[in-house]
Amino acid sequence: MYKFLIYISYPYAIPIGKPLQREIEKRGFTIKWFSDIYETNALFMSGEDVLQHIQDVIVYKPHVVLCATNLVPDFITGLKVQIFHGFNAQKRPSKKNVFSHFRIRGFFDLYCTQGPSTTGIFQQQQKKQPHFEVVETGWSKVDSLFPLDKRSENKIPNILIASTFTPRLSLAHNNDVFKTIKDLISLEIYQINMVLHPKMDPSIIAKWKSLNNGFFTFHDTTNLIPLFKEADILFADTTSAIQEFVLQKKPVVTYNNSTSETYLINITEPNKINEAFKYALQYPEEIICKIENSIKKLHPYYDGLSSQRIIDACLESIHKDKLQISNKPRNIIRKYKIRNQLSYFTLRTYRKPYTISIDTLKSQNLKDVVSSVNSVKLSAVIITFNEEEHIEKCLTSLVNVADEIVVVDSFSTDRTEAICKHFNVKFIQHSFEGYIEQKNFAITQASNDYILSLDGDEALSEKLKISILKAKQNWNCDGYVSNRLNNYCGKWIKHSDWYPDRKLRLFKKESGEWKGINPHDSYTLKKSKKCGKLKGDLYHWIYRDYSEHQQKSENFSTIASHAYYKLGIKSSKFKIYFRPSWAFFKSYFLRLGFIEGKYGYRICYQSYRTTYLKYKKLYKLWQESKV
Repeated sequence: MYKFLIYISYPYAIPIGKPLQREIEKRGFTIKWFSDIYETNALFMSGEDVLQHIQDVIVYKPHVVLCATNLVPDFITGLKVQIFHGFNAQKRPSKKNVFSHFRIRGFFDLYCTQGPSTTGIFQQQQKKQPHFEVVETGWSKVDSLFPLDKRSENKIPNILIASTFTPRLSLAHNNDVFKTIKDLISLEIYQINMVLHPKMDPSIIAKWKSLNNGFFTFHDTTNLIPLFKEADILFADTTSAIQEFVLQKKPVVTYNNSTSETYLINITEPNKINEAFKYALQYPEEIICKIENSIKKLHPYYDGLSSQRIIDACLESIHKDKLQISNKPRNIIRKYKIRNQLSYFTLRTYRKPYTISIDTLKSQNLKDVVSSVNSVKLSAVIITFNEEEHIEKCLTSLVNVADEIVVVDSFSTDRTEAICKHFNVKFIQHSFEGYIEQKNFAITQASNDYILSLDGDEALSEKLKISILKAKQNWNCDGYVSNRLNNYCGKWIKHSDWYPDRKLRLFKKESGEWKGINPHDSYTLKKSKKCGKLKGDLYHWIYRDYSEHQQKSENFSTIASHAYYKLGIKSSKFKIYFRPSWAFFKSYFLRLGFIEGKYGYRICYQSYRTTYLKYKKLYKLWQESKV
């Protein structure tokens, strides 16, 4: 009945959302994820039901938005809930830093606080700015930490090292600390695990990874709970992992920690590290007592049910009478900031307290249900070659849209086949003779008369899914076109020749065929056939970096020149120089490619370069044929 959205930025927030996702799914509600940073989606969230674009979030219309971020778009629907991306670590002992964790930014309807030390200050803030509620729930990330395991007597003590990414605060940046740990590893008296912040300098990560052996392991992960459980003590600096770790009532040795926390065993000299380790491993009664007192204020919940309390608080809030809650502030500057970050500009904003009645909710859900009565059967056909990076997104977007999925693969050498086998697909391997030939072959393998044709690096947006489902119910055209939105080096491109980049991908079998000149294929309807238009974008991940674009331009120009040659199309010096110049001028100036900054210039320049190379190579082929 309820639609939840987990809204994050960085990958370290994924373990915060996972326990909430399990709780939401356990209750039978709908759950989707969104990250406002592309790299998080691309690298860390494969396999999840992830919305790729802010427009998908708008179409999704969530009832509850669970945020492990400081800001959230004011123009999307739903109860905005702050679930926090960490404890208040107080890394720098200043009044400004102490209260940065408690800053009210005017975007949230509900704050689900972690414990008394957080709750009290937010309640004070709520009296001054009565546009939000405060409920103490505990923190979802640490649910899997409980119940606490009994301490086992390890033959070799296990030490976990964690560090913040700020160079002047980070022990990982200190060469003397590095040398000391390296010497301790050689003594083989400790089993050491290490994890670093995802934002850490790659050269620092590589340096510590070089220590890997039987007594030291570097873990490239954001899921720290298993490492916390395994460790006897923690060695850290100012990282917020300290507050998470001490919930187990285990000692922490810190290096140059300037906070006032008395439960920390703080040292300032690397030659004191081993001595501090030995002391901490004794579990001094005085230190454990101070840890327990701190936990009572920080997070006094040992039941592992914080996610349950968060969802309960959300559902209670969403139906509550909120006459006493004022509108959220106008926040013009911050609202512009988040629109600019998401490259989505709208005047829509939701300032009123979010509430919804049960009857309204039932009505909304009935409207969202798409009846399958009289719906045509649709086969999605996909051609692939080494598409492990994107094929999962493609296949996930087809769930509940396609009645059959056919993958025609050109003998991939990566994990493409293995990923496809996790889905209910018909997987066929077929030698690649050209894009046009492969796509026409794929159609012949489909069982149904209605076809949705995709490449392995494409996926349906939420809005496009809805449009296709509606077309299935009321099919009144021979084919349908939709806009394609291209992702270039992590950026969605909305200008130049790359948008709207209309593609005909939904059609009835025998209504036309794939034509064109390789590598540029297009589905062409037969004469007198009717074509319709779908709402929503077809997502396309085209190039990861500029060097890949350059290489593809070289390859495509070669394929195109040979295809032109076979068709008898000739080149000339006029075409070699005029056609590329016109391609650049049209794309960069007439179609506003310059708005995309350096990305727009690179796209338009490579359009120039591909056209130039194509006609130059074609000219050479005709010259050689005369010899």
